[in-house]
Amino acid sequence: MWSVFLFVRKLRGVATVLFVAQLLSALVFASEGRASFASLLSGGNAPRGLGGYHSTPARHAENAYGVSYYWMDEVDEISWNLSLDFGNDIYRVGAFVSYQSMDSLHRALYSEGSFARTWNRLTLGMAYGLDMEWIPGDVFWTRHRFKWAANYSWRQIHVAGMLNGFMDEGVTPAVGVHWISDEPISAFAECDFDYLYVGAVFRWNLLEISTSYRFPDFAFAMQFSFRWSFCGVSYARGFKHNSLGWSGIHVSRKFTYHSAWN
Repeated sequence: MWSVFLFVRKLRGVATVLFVAQLLSALVFASEGRASFASLLSGGNAPRGLGGYHSTPARHAENAYGVSYYWMDEVDEISWNLSLDFGNDIYRVGAFVSYQSMDSLHRALYSEGSFARTWNRLTLGMAYGLDMEWIPGDVFWTRHRFKWAANYSWRQIHVAGMLNGFMDEGVTPAVGVHWISDEPISAFAECDFDYLYVGAVFRWNLLEISTSYRFPDFAFAMQFSFRWSFCGVSYARGFKHNSLGWSGIHVSRKFTYHSAWN
């Protein structure tokens, strides 16, 4: 089961929907993007899944890698993203790289490394990210970002929280509750103290359909995921009333990793 979530920012006067995610499935993994119209802020507190710009480092290892590509309707803004995750039941190490391009005005390259440790029901994690942004032919600047997170599991319920922020900005909190079920449906609710995000995942054999909603200032996104053997592919679509829509494609693969910690 994978988690799927939404987030919104206003960029150049256009309110754009930010969404991506799935509640964890056994073999379908997705690497969420850094782009303003497709990020995983709300879904970042999921207990499992490949890491991303807004995801928590306090997760269980998946031993998988994924590539994703997002684009916006009628606007030249895209995001390429790569995520890697490996470890065991105790330790998790993750890496995430994202390249964002907006017209000829802005470029951004973000790289992040994360680490998590699990004790029975509790998982703690932290991450460091280096952000490099520039205007082609003009200025260039860098920033440093940190994440601190925790996840507590009880049966099928997972309660999590995360603090993250750049050193030149304030700290941003996010909390969430996930119900990860063995049944064909799972659900989540998350809050970043500006918006509430709720969603569900419906599963059939090779297919998953994920939906996510944001309140207030309503927004909606849906994702279709297919899996076979150790591979998976997903297509996501998000939109908001009177706003441009966006799309995203995910390709991922699970691999076997033998840890010296086992």
